[in-house]
Amino acid sequence: MAHGGTSAGWRVPASAPPWKPGTGQTEDRARLARSSEALAFYEGSQWLGRRQRGETRLTFNYARALVRKVASYVFPAPVTFSVPAPSPDLDAAARRAELALAEVAAELDLGQLDIELCVDASVLGDAALKVTWDSTTARPVVAAVDPATLTAWWAPDNPRWMLRVAQTYELPGAAIPAAFGIQTVAGMSLTVERGYETVEEWTPDRWRVRVAGQTVRDEPNPYGWIPYLIAPNNPRPHAFWGESDLTDLYDVCRELNGRMSVLSKVLELSGAPIAVLENVDGSEGITVGPGAKWELPEGAKAYLLDLLGGGGVGLHVQYVDLLYRSLHDLSETPRTAFGDAGRDLSGAALEVEIQPLVQKVGRKRRTWEAVFRRRNALLLDLLERFGGLDVGGLRRTTTIWPSVLPSDADGMIRNQARLVAGGIHSRRTAVAALGGNDPEGELARVLEEWREIASAGAPAPPVAPLTPSR
Repeated sequence: MAHGGTSAGWRVPASAPPWKPGTGQTEDRARLARSSEALAFYEGSQWLGRRQRGETRLTFNYARALVRKVASYVFPAPVTFSVPAPSPDLDAAARRAELALAEVAAELDLGQLDIELCVDASVLGDAALKVTWDSTTARPVVAAVDPATLTAWWAPDNPRWMLRVAQTYELPGAAIPAAFGIQTVAGMSLTVERGYETVEEWTPDRWRVRVAGQTVRDEPNPYGWIPYLIAPNNPRPHAFWGESDLTDLYDVCRELNGRMSVLSKVLELSGAPIAVLENVDGSEGITVGPGAKWELPEGAKAYLLDLLGGGGVGLHVQYVDLLYRSLHDLSETPRTAFGDAGRDLSGAALEVEIQPLVQKVGRKRRTWEAVFRRRNALLLDLLERFGGLDVGGLRRTTTIWPSVLPSDADGMIRNQARLVAGGIHSRRTAVAALGGNDPEGELARVLEEWREIASAGAPAPPVAPLTPSR
């Protein structure tokens, strides 16, 4: 939702009225409704209407399996980051920045958080996080935020330029004093067990907090930037919010559940066959079971109804197979991604078959790369301004992604060695590409070992020949 003019320098006026998510704007109410529906579907509520008496309803939650599978391919391992130095005199600062980012990522377990946020974005349509500074521990804090609690304002001519964010949530009275440094609201003491509606509003200039409708903080923004980051999932070019990956899977998943439930019922009844009697007034004394004997009047007929005859079950199975194919096509996740190609394929053929998933992962990674650049810039800003870390004002980072598909580590090492030997890129870049968090330190340790070996009079370590990988 955007409010106001259209010039590039337009800003949300400081006197803009507060707005609580989910209560005012039609667009945001629709967004929250879509997110709620997608979350319920992801958690297994995939049937429409009320269950009828005697109806079998099976739920095969492929929606959750597919979302998790794609997230695992996007982040098969934690990402690492390099900080390019624009000039040689900033090499040491760049190394300090890289080490600091690696340390923060390890302390806050950002690798696990990234996977969880990727799942969140795929299901809800958006993921959000908040980057702040904890003065008690003197460390940055990166926390996931429910996007349903957020309201955002952006420039009308640029949905990627976020101007203001409001977050509405409930906070127990026991946590409010530590969070905002207040003991009372509107002259009334806070009840420890009671939950209070809390609204935080952030612009680059101001930070406002309201508790139970009363303003308790209204002061300059201590950071100078909005501490929220929003990762939209596959947004339209002119839209701020994204959309769920489950939108295209609703119908096929529901149809699959329905067909599988019918097939289950057919197989269940075929195991306890139905006895059909003709020209018989009653069925007293007639039972179905091993060794059962029936006495029927003259002209009567009895037989068991064969539900498996005539190829009916085969038609069900063929239809289920078509649904499976549609499910994998719509989700861009071939069956090969689950380790089952169904036939023997060469390495090149496997790569072609899984290419749709690789392309989908590439689209998602472009979104997350923008989020990581911004998150790292905020973290470095906090560490330098509040933590006293000298990074020379460096803020730009490069994301080093792990391979989407299983790769040969030996082949990667040989390729990097050839690139270094050919002068295509440096040893520092090679170490970073292989997943090292401290390229400069690793190179310094290698040189130190060579110096120690040379001072001892021993020959230099042998270097493996750069033979082409096969």
